[in-house]
Parts: sequence; structure tokens; C-alpha cells
Amino acid sequence: MTPALAIHQDLVHQVQYNCDISDAQHAGNFTLCIYLLKMREYFRWMQELDYADTLDNEAMGQWLRDKEETWDRVIDQPFQPISIGDREYDPFDHGAINQAINAGGLFYHAGIGQKATQHFMLGQLVEQRELDGIQVFISGDEYARDLTAPPAVSTVDSMVIRRQSLQRMCWERYQEWNWSRLDNPMGKALSFYPFEQSIADALQQMVEKELDTLIQHELGEVLIGRQHGEQWRPIMTRILGTRAELLARAVRDHYADCLTTLPFLCARNDSASLHFYFANLTALRKQVFPRAMSAYHRWAKSGDISILTDLAQESLDHWRDTFQQLLEIGADSAQNSADQICLAIDNATLT
Repeated sequence: MTPALAIHQDLVHQVQYNCDISDAQHAGNFTLCIYLLKMREYFRWMQELDYADTLDNEAMGQWLRDKEETWDRVIDQPFQPISIGDREYDPFDHGAINQAINAGGLFYHAGIGQKATQHFMLGQLVEQRELDGIQVFISGDEYARDLTAPPAVSTVDSMVIRRQSLQRMCWERYQEWNWSRLDNPMGKALSFYPFEQSIADALQQMVEKELDTLIQHELGEVLIGRQHGEQWRPIMTRILGTRAELLARAVRDHYADCLTTLPFLCARNDSASLHFYFANLTALRKQVFPRAMSAYHRWAKSGDISILTDLAQESLDHWRDTFQQLLEIGADSAQNSADQICLAIDNATLT
């Protein structure tokens, strides 16, 4: 083994150890069905299997037992510092860690996602670009990751787009739809890609197209964060793990999408991406923004893109005002922020 490869493997083991600690602490948050589905795909990634490969149930069952035993051993352990050469780094100091490893073609990210879940990832750095003063890092193959692998994350001055995680998300969406093959927004989106001929080619095409959509959504979040981040972050810290957190994130997502994502998609007027966007709206996002799906169905029937352009333009002020209301609630320490945020968002449903 060459010295460079030995360093690479050591770093993989260090990052994966922290991934295991996070998974041990948070994997129980999923329902049994969702947990098993995620573990199937985690096994596929760990074994470096193609999406078209049939999984060996016996081997997967043993791997699952081994992984859960590993989690039992590390669940109470603190996250470990990352050692590179003769220096140790805080595992969440991804900026300093990347300065040490980017020249070797590696990329590291650590952060906190929904329900206070810590995420760690080490992968291949395939591209770095700048967009409106924002550093955009695009990773490829991932060498260490946790059970939940968000395809994109952002801060006030950077965003990370994980191509392999995006590809896996597209695969999961195809797999879920393929069980029922319903005539729904996801089915319409997938019909633009050659899944019947080649899963690999179809996924590659989807990733190339949806990468831009992800960037636009993260751009919206960055712009919002630059203006309101100092007020927003402490509010989210107080309501982590509550229904209020999920509702507040839904409001921010709609605000970001009306600001950047939907105008971009409408300008490109690409039917596959538009169907895919609306197919991926969560139940909670649909609940607070029923007007979105109503507009989608009218566009899908007529093909008139102005319906969706108007949706973004007419809804932007509403979500900006609702977001501002959440900031005001969070700034008033005398209020029960979580309950008040839930009430405000329930009253702000856009029909």
C-alpha cells in the first residue's frame, strides 16, 4: 500500500467511525419500514453494488446484524477528532480539514441536519465553482457516509452538492414508483428517462439535469441565510426535533424555491424537471402550500408555463412574510416559540 493510499484509508475509517456514532444515535428515529429501506440502500453502497444488482438477503441480514452491533458499541461515544498528519481537527471544522485534503482530490463535510442529526461525509472532489460569490463544491464517489445522506447542504457562503447521494435519491424515487407504477407526478418525470433500457444511463441523465435544480434551491437558502441567518439559527436550535422545526423548514424551503428554484425551472421550461420537482414535495410542504399542487395539475393538463411562473411570483411575498413572522416569534423569548410557530404556519397555509 502506498503512503498516500494508507493515509486515505485511515481518513475513511476515522470519518466512518463518526458516521457510525451518528447512526447509532439517530437511526431509531425512522419507522421500521423506512429504516429497512434505508438500510437496504446503505448495504448496496457499502458493498459497492450496482443499482441493477439483486441483493443477497442472507448476506444483507448478516451485515445488518453486524452494523447494529457496531452501533451498540459506539452509541455513547463522543465524536472523535480527525487526525491528518500530526494535527487533529474538530470533526465539524470541515473548512480546515478540506484545506488539508482538497489537494489530494478529497472532500469532507460535516454538519447538522433535520432533527439535530449529525452528518459526516468523505468523498471525491470532482468540481469547485463560484456562483454569485458562493463557493460550490461538487463531490463524486463517497468513501464514508452515514445512513441518511442529504444530496445538498449549504452555509452562508458555500454549498455542497453530493452527486452520488443525488443519484441514490433518484434511484430510490424510481424504485418506490416502480412498485406501484402509478400515473402520478413521479411517473411522469421518470417517463423522460430510459429506465427500461438502462438504469445506469437513466440515472446519469437525471443527475445531470437535477444537479442544477439542487444548486438553485441551495442558492435560495444561501440568500435567505445571508439576510436572516443570525436570527434564524438560534430559533432552529430551540425547536430542533419538534413539529415546529419541520414546519419552519417547509416554510423556508417554499421561500427559497419561490425566490430561485421555481423561476429557474420555469425559465428552462423542462417538463421532466418540473414534474420531478412537484413529485418530490413532501406531505408537509403540500399541506402548507396546497396552491402549489393545484397549479401543478393545471400546468400538467394545459402545458401553460405561465401558470407556474405566476405561482412563484404571487407566492414569494407570502412566504417571505411568513418567514419574517417566524423570526419575530423567535425573537420574543417570552413566547413558547414551538407552539407559536406551529400556529402561525397553520394559519399561513396558502390555498
